[in-house]
Amino acid sequence: MKFILNVIKAINPFSSKDTDNKILYIAKIILSTQVIYFISLLIPEAIIIGGSYLFGYNATDHQLPENIISIISFFGYIVPIIAFILYTKKINKSKPDRIGLDKNFKTFFKGVLIGIISMAFVIVPLIICGAVKFDGINGNINWIIIILFFLTYLIQSAMEEIICRGFIFHRLKEKLPIIIAVIINVLFFMIGHFSKMFEAGTLIGIIGVTNAILIGLIFTVLTIKDKNIYSAIGFHYIWNVLLYCVIGMNLSGNKVSNSIFSMSPVSEFLTGSSYGIESSIISTIAYLVVLLVLVISNYKAKKD
Repeated sequence: MKFILNVIKAINPFSSKDTDNKILYIAKIILSTQVIYFISLLIPEAIIIGGSYLFGYNATDHQLPENIISIISFFGYIVPIIAFILYTKKINKSKPDRIGLDKNFKTFFKGVLIGIISMAFVIVPLIICGAVKFDGINGNINWIIIILFFLTYLIQSAMEEIICRGFIFHRLKEKLPIIIAVIINVLFFMIGHFSKMFEAGTLIGIIGVTNAILIGLIFTVLTIKDKNIYSAIGFHYIWNVLLYCVIGMNLSGNKVSNSIFSMSPVSEFLTGSSYGIESSIISTIAYLVVLLVLVISNYKAKKD
């Protein structure tokens, strides 16, 4: 009984004291992540469901358009962002830079630039080889929805990076070998995108899993190089916005319904079928190239 009580005490997410046992420390960080995320989502979920009833809708049975539900949900991610920052300050008694939120915001724009280049490495070959047909500019663009997605995808990307590269990775590397911290945060990120990967078949699913791991590694290498998570947020954000709002192709299994340009997949295999280009073998090659360049760049910077 005493052993069980000691384990519970060691992994208690609301305790400011960290255990020296590495296994229990991992358990505490993962448990803390889940508890903070779950509790913090209860507030926006209650507001969304309650608010929809006030306007004569039922948010739980898809009466609202998918775009509206996504935008409202993304705004709700502000609460988990605040929750992780407050947890770090109040429970861990630390500054936000402990989870990668320092004052060096300019690295965000570096991440945006790398994200744009990476997207070009995927889309241009797809167009050249005929796997994607460019149909031109959409004639019925809802600019309000586009602008709202440009804003809310920033919130969504920031929330995911604060959890994976901020809270999980930064906290784990304090007491564990960095390779362990990298593996755990990347796997956590991949699992978060797992649900729709195999809907288009086993092969597409395997490529999707591989690519999720690779992009997670890219975000982590950027975090290590810059010592904060802003470049990872920048890359994550611009990738989602370009793919979903500008180019007009499925994003992580989410079907696009409003975008600036229109592109039609010709080859389901090369475009990742219903999951999107994140399950494309072309993306695998692009991610490997970007990851290799970042790792070499990081190695040279440390050597100099």
